[in-house]
Amino acid sequence: MTPDVFSNLASRLSPTVKTHRVLEAVQFRVGGKAFATLGWPEAGWAVVKLSVRDQMRLVADHDGVTVEPGPRGKSGVTLLWIEDLDEAALADVLVAAWREAYAGARPVRRGGRPRGTSRALLPG
Repeated sequence: MTPDVFSNLASRLSPTVKTHRVLEAVQFRVGGKAFATLGWPEAGWAVVKLSVRDQMRLVADHDGVTVEPGPRGKSGVTLLWIEDLDEAALADVLVAAWREAYAGARPVRRGGRPRGTSRALLPG
C-alpha cells in the first residue's frame, strides 16, 4: 500500500471528508472529527481511531494493524504500517474508523455548518 492509495481511499469514503495538514502528516476528518492520520507517528505509518470492538477484530484479521502502546491504545487508537496492508484490508480499517468518527461528529445545521461553530470562524 502507498500513501497515495491511502489518501485516495480515505478521501473517497464520503463527500464530507476533509483533509488537514498537521506538520508532515495529513489528517482526514468528518464532521470536525479526525478518523485517520497518514504519516503519523512517522512516514510509512498511519493512525486511526476505532471502537474497541473494531480494533480487536481488525488487529486479529490484518497484519500491519496494531494497538497503539499506552492508554490511548486501550481506547481504540490503532497504528497501521501501511506497507503491510492490501487495498481491501485498508478499506476495512478506514470504513470502521470513518464510522466511529461519523457517529461522534457534530451534527450539521441548515446553512451547512456544524453545531457549535461560529459563522465568523468559518472560512470564506
